[in-house]
Amino acid sequence: MNWIKRPYSAVYLTIFTMVLALLCSVFLDHEWLLDFVDEGHFVESLTLIFYVIAIVFVIFYKLGTIKLSYRFSLVFILFAMMAREADLHKIFGMSMLKIKFWLTDAADLQSKFLSALIILAILYAIFYIILNNYKTWYNDLKQKYAYAISVLMFFIVLVVSKILDRSFNMINEITGWMAPRWMIAVQQPQEEYLECILPILIMIAVIQYIDKKYQQR
Repeated sequence: MNWIKRPYSAVYLTIFTMVLALLCSVFLDHEWLLDFVDEGHFVESLTLIFYVIAIVFVIFYKLGTIKLSYRFSLVFILFAMMAREADLHKIFGMSMLKIKFWLTDAADLQSKFLSALIILAILYAIFYIILNNYKTWYNDLKQKYAYAISVLMFFIVLVVSKILDRSFNMINEITGWMAPRWMIAVQQPQEEYLECILPILIMIAVIQYIDKKYQQR
């Protein structure tokens, strides 16, 4: 447990995950690996399990140490991320995150209204946490507090995984170039493995944040 409280534990976990994904790409059969990380298969199922664990963890871990509204907002964000991972953003037939969903007749008005409420609720939870904590977080990051570094790593991993997710598709849409299977077998495990550790990074940050609060008492 002590390694979790170290300042760069989230960095080490991220590096380990990327190296593991690369080793899998090098040493495992590409077709087997792509099936292993494909949607609905082992890695995605494991990611969903980690989200469930993270939600339960955030709800019950050392009650009274984090403001209830922050805890609820974080749980809501985790639930939204889990729903996205489970493709529930396509519940109305097309992803509500796509512009086409809103500008065409792909969904009826009721579906768009419900989707707007869901997205607004998620955005409110995100901005509620950010606007009330970003100054403290930034100051703690400059002082290299463990939780602040872990939060930064969470956002870095989130952005990198999304870039990896869209990279080859965007290149294909722009240029018509199709990535060979061996390149996909390098790119896709990186994306899926990184997405898998996102809920773990949240749990690490929560442990470190509460540990910091106890140390300051």
